[in-house]
Amino acid sequence: MTKIAHIGSLKIGGKNPVRIKGMLKGSLAERSILLEEARSLVAEGAEAIRIAIKRPQESSVVQYLKKYIEVPLVADIHFNYKLALEAIENSFDAIRLNPLNLTDMRQIQEVARAARLADISIRVGINSGGFRKDFSSDEALAREMSRAALNFIKILEKEDFYNITVSLKAASVKATMLANRLFAKKSNYPLHLGVTASGPFQEAVVKSAIGIGGLLEEGLGSIIRVSLTAPSYLEMRIAKFILQALGLRKFGPEIISCPTCSRCQVDLVKVVNEFQKEAQILYAAGCKLPLKIAIMGCEVNGPGEARQADIGVAFGKGRGVVFKKDKMLGSVSEKNAVREFLKIIDSRK
Repeated sequence: MTKIAHIGSLKIGGKNPVRIKGMLKGSLAERSILLEEARSLVAEGAEAIRIAIKRPQESSVVQYLKKYIEVPLVADIHFNYKLALEAIENSFDAIRLNPLNLTDMRQIQEVARAARLADISIRVGINSGGFRKDFSSDEALAREMSRAALNFIKILEKEDFYNITVSLKAASVKATMLANRLFAKKSNYPLHLGVTASGPFQEAVVKSAIGIGGLLEEGLGSIIRVSLTAPSYLEMRIAKFILQALGLRKFGPEIISCPTCSRCQVDLVKVVNEFQKEAQILYAAGCKLPLKIAIMGCEVNGPGEARQADIGVAFGKGRGVVFKKDKMLGSVSEKNAVREFLKIIDSRK
């Protein structure tokens, strides 16, 4: 079993749920805009938020955000150990250190002592881009990533510091997965999963789903962060979809819908998108909804999927039949499908 780390009051590892971390992308100088972004991440499900600290005095932003944001805040530190000390003084809940650009043992020890006294966590975070050399294979890169993390952890442990999480991220999905597997064979510190520099939105979603989801399915990983070249709130949504698809967390009803084909005689894409939006609003407001809802476009798989879900609708020409297991509950029109379907769902609670 993995060890348990804590980021503020958030427990990571052990039997705790797999957590979701977000990261602010806005300028630290635009504090009102930054706060709006932080609030959007929390609303989307972020349980911790990372903030990149590049210059002296920037870590004071944590004092402003903590007036309004209750989730733990993590300072992302590179190159300059004094920025880590400043972040600790300003009451960040955790700091991320990069073993590939913080290499002076005495400086690392000083940060570890300060973090231990402040009772905050350190993430040992390695990205493949931090190496200034090429590797012959994904396997070679993975071995080097794992080795660097283990060596850095030894320095922290010599200072009696053990509140540690570890991330091993590469742009290569294969190298990412290999590195985390290698590390997990030699250490049981909680793993923070992600695929870094994963590319444009669609490619990044695929890489993240494979890399993060594959490791989670193997039983590895205690906290995740999806990295997209896209607005930060979308990272939260993809993270939730990954966890829900694996049955690890529940964030709303699972919607089963078909890809459509020439047999489909309704605008199913529109119906599904509208239903998902309304269902998320209702779920966030505390309304109880069936766990698995099917919305299908034709008679081939529609009735079967609808029956196998908790409730479902299978469309024909302009109308859909609503099923709950083996019972037909009624029908809905294409024009008012979402409103009529939700009304039937509500009447069956």
